[in-house]
Amino acid sequence: MRYGLRSTVVCILAGFFLAGCAASYIEMDVRGYSDPEKSLTQLKRFRLAPINKENPLLEKELLYMVKQRLLKMGYIQDDDSPEFLVAMNSYSGPFQYYVPPTTLYLPQYVPGSTKTYSGNIGGMSYYGTERTDSKVESKPYTVGGYTETAYYRNIQLYFVDYSKLIQSETVDLLWLGQVESSGSTSDIRIVAPYFLDELLSEFPKATGKLNKRTVDWPGH
Repeated sequence: MRYGLRSTVVCILAGFFLAGCAASYIEMDVRGYSDPEKSLTQLKRFRLAPINKENPLLEKELLYMVKQRLLKMGYIQDDDSPEFLVAMNSYSGPFQYYVPPTTLYLPQYVPGSTKTYSGNIGGMSYYGTERTDSKVESKPYTVGGYTETAYYRNIQLYFVDYSKLIQSETVDLLWLGQVESSGSTSDIRIVAPYFLDELLSEFPKATGKLNKRTVDWPGH
């Protein structure tokens, strides 16, 4: 019985920590902004506009994800006569946060004990035993505080009026979308498909969903 209770405690503790490490969802903040004077539902043709000089290959991968989703939504890639340009910014960087101590009250087996006593009173000797029963009682287990590292991830999409840019060299934003999140994954390419699905659902019309969203995710 004693061994079984100890095993139970170990399993409970292991389950507690593993549950905190195994993420099955992504929490994100999604926002879309549009020009109310423009009819975005009339737009059909787009062109990708790379602008990242520091990591052009990462940008190319992310823009490819955007392109695949726009094509699936019915838009047409037209590099000769687009109606809007698609530009992007992305960021992923570490930050630290403090996890405070946690105290768990878990069952522990306390064995019974036998106490023997003897003595002499008025010339008469006495002898006896006292026995306590075994029991199960709660014992506090405290896990000390520690510092963890996580990653802030951000993607911004800019849809720019192509004709205005050509005619007057004016950057006229038709739509701006932004999604941000934090988690254990530093590679933004892993979470980008989930980010972009939610972000592009807000174009050309807002869904009315809450900005704070949670989506299923098989990663960590």
